[in-house]
Parts: sequence; structure tokens; C-alpha cells
Amino acid sequence: MPDNAPEVPPVTPPPVAQPQSTAPVAKKAPAPLDPAHVPMTEEFDRAKWTLPPIGIVLIGLAIVAIGGVILAYTYRAKPVAAGGINSITSVAMQDNTVMTAVQLDVSNSTPKRWYIQSISAKVKTEQGEWSDDAAPAVDSERYFQAFPALGASGTQVLKFDQKLAPGEHETGTVVFSFPITREQFEQRKTLTITITPYDNAPVTFTK
Repeated sequence: MPDNAPEVPPVTPPPVAQPQSTAPVAKKAPAPLDPAHVPMTEEFDRAKWTLPPIGIVLIGLAIVAIGGVILAYTYRAKPVAAGGINSITSVAMQDNTVMTAVQLDVSNSTPKRWYIQSISAKVKTEQGEWSDDAAPAVDSERYFQAFPALGASGTQVLKFDQKLAPGEHETGTVVFSFPITREQFEQRKTLTITITPYDNAPVTFTK
């Protein structure tokens, strides 16, 4: 071969195509759900996390409502006294006012002893309403002497700080004064007496 013949570069053979595998590709198992890191797509994509069946919810609500009714009935405000107004006597004063003596029956309805803190009255007439606090026992006794008609129903005064044991019954008279005439008082619509014990709810008697 002549020395001046051109060099032929080597020929690289083409790559041989590898056959494709027909075996199925295994799917990656989903990661376990972490309740503290729920993806936003899980929370808002669809209603995946639902409430219990409606029947169970309704039963639970009914149990709660019944429990509330039982508690309200158990702890309801109970009357601390029973009784009422026995009689009402009035006398006219010279200054066109009226003085009245009201005899009351009062009994302690609680299992504890309580004391009378105050006694007040409110009279309602066609002309309006007026209120007064009961006269002290010493003044009431003087009124009974000056106006014997006031003591027609009894002169035993129901006193402030008077104590009533559980179940104890007491009858007493209280005296009030109102800036209306005796005629207006006798034509009254209602007379309401309020007895307020210490550390207890007030009790009212109306006639």
C-alpha cells in the first residue's frame, strides 16, 4: 500500500436498543396520615372528615337538654316562707293621711332558721302607688294605744330581727302610713306586703 494513502477513521457501531420491560410498575404506598399535619387539600378538598350520623347527634343534644332541665328544676329558687294577710285595719289621720295595721301569718319553709330583716308595704290605687316601711315595734305599740281601732285584729307586733325556726309559724301585726285619705285606701286595688329575711329571697303577700 502506498505510504501516501489517506487514513480511514474507525466506524463506531450504532447503539443496540434495549428491549422495554413489560412488567407492571409497583405504586408507591401513601404515607400514613399525621393528624397534626393534615394537608390543606385533605381539609378543604372534600368532606372527607364528617360528623357522626345525625341520629347520634340528636340523641346527644336531647340528653344535654334533659340534663339542663333537671338541673334548673333542682336548683330553682324555692320560697322561704308561707302565709298571707289575715286582716287589714285603717284609721284616718287629721292631716288627710291614713294609718293601717296589717295582721300577717308567716311560717318558715326552709330547713334553716332565718331572721326578718325588713317589712315593707305598697298600696296601689286609682291615684297611684305609695310605699312605706313598717313602723318599729315601740312606735306600733304607741299607735295601738292612741288609736284602739288599729289593734282590732291583735296588738302582737311582727318585729324586725324576729327569728323563725324551720317550720315555725308566727302571727303578728305591722303598721304603715300612706299619704292618701282613708277612703282612697279602702278603695285600693291591691296592698302588697314584702318580708325580706337575712340572706334569703324576699317574700310577698298581696290582698
